[in-house]
Amino acid sequence: IVIPVTLDTKGEETEYVKDEIERKGHNTIVIDVGVLGKPLIKADITREEVAQAGGSSLRELVEAAEKGADRTEGTNIMISGVQKIVKDLHSVGKLDGIISLGGSTGTALGTSAMSVLPIGVPKLMVSTGFELQFVGHKDIAMMQTPADILGLNSIMRKTLACAAGAIVGMVEAEVRGPIKPLVGITALGVTTPAVMRIKPLLEERGYDPIAFHTDTQVLDELVQEGRISGIIDLTTFEVMIPLTYHLPEELAEGRLRPAGEKGLPQVIVPGGLDMLIFPGTKETVPPEYKERILHAHGPGTVLARTSKEEVGKAAKIIAERANRATGPVAIVIPLRGFSAVDREGQHFFDPVADGAFAQVIKDTVKESVEIVEVDAHINDDEFAKRVVDTYDRMTGR
Repeated sequence: IVIPVTLDTKGEETEYVKDEIERKGHNTIVIDVGVLGKPLIKADITREEVAQAGGSSLRELVEAAEKGADRTEGTNIMISGVQKIVKDLHSVGKLDGIISLGGSTGTALGTSAMSVLPIGVPKLMVSTGFELQFVGHKDIAMMQTPADILGLNSIMRKTLACAAGAIVGMVEAEVRGPIKPLVGITALGVTTPAVMRIKPLLEERGYDPIAFHTDTQVLDELVQEGRISGIIDLTTFEVMIPLTYHLPEELAEGRLRPAGEKGLPQVIVPGGLDMLIFPGTKETVPPEYKERILHAHGPGTVLARTSKEEVGKAAKIIAERANRATGPVAIVIPLRGFSAVDREGQHFFDPVADGAFAQVIKDTVKESVEIVEVDAHINDDEFAKRVVDTYDRMTGR
């Protein structure tokens, strides 16, 4: 079973899946399709080999990224490379099934690898944002049928046999590990390095961190069910959504409220407030945003730099939510940038626009809301430590 994953961000999870598959008697081949960062576990097929198969070299991709090249360019090369590799593995009988896991870029890489394999080869994509129009926010696995479900034939028997095998495997799966206080963390690709620094610090102190990518409705649901003990709201970009599409600010009303109503400890961070997120390409960005600084984050996603006014409006929404909370709240502000593309030398670095956040927060929040300013970038080690120290102190454990 082949596992193509970005090992710089999904190493621990990949190792778990690999171990579970091998525990059930199957062999695995892990392919690293990441570019930046360091692999967290050893790959059977390295990122260097994937880049070479895609017609480039890892050094060239890293240097291009450091010079500000669009992320899409490197992703497309890695897609070409992993497609060639999985086709070769299948042709020599070394690929019986394929599973991948990831966010937006990881899903593009994983599904692209799967797309070159014949119908009937088991394919499973574990994604943080896949087929939302059908599955909503539940952990529902989707399987695409190659033909209409209208009678049995050799193709559909194989598809339905895979479906039956998948559900049996899911039912038989066992969950192992201790139960600890569950701490929700919000994330985006541009704040993932911060999550990866915060996670082990929480674990060292006896917490069980769980990250939510892009959409926080599942987090809110778990809060309502009483399964979350506290929140590190690292990535609050969703309050920008009404502003992006000129919609009423009330549409962001649900954001940050459930934890406050439940009285849970909250650490709030302005992660991702430096950007507006649009589907498509730079050419499809709405006309009123075309003059902004734009950055292609990956296939099908474009980021636009937010203005000082927009950051200030987002800060006001966050401050009002914090003021309504019935539990302890701290707002921790990184003074050197809110995302991976908002730091000195990167596309979105704008201290003036970012500075509007701290000013509005100071002018708006109640005295009971703690404000912590950190002279560091959101993805720095120092910032991660201050966030965890603040959260740990608030819980009183």
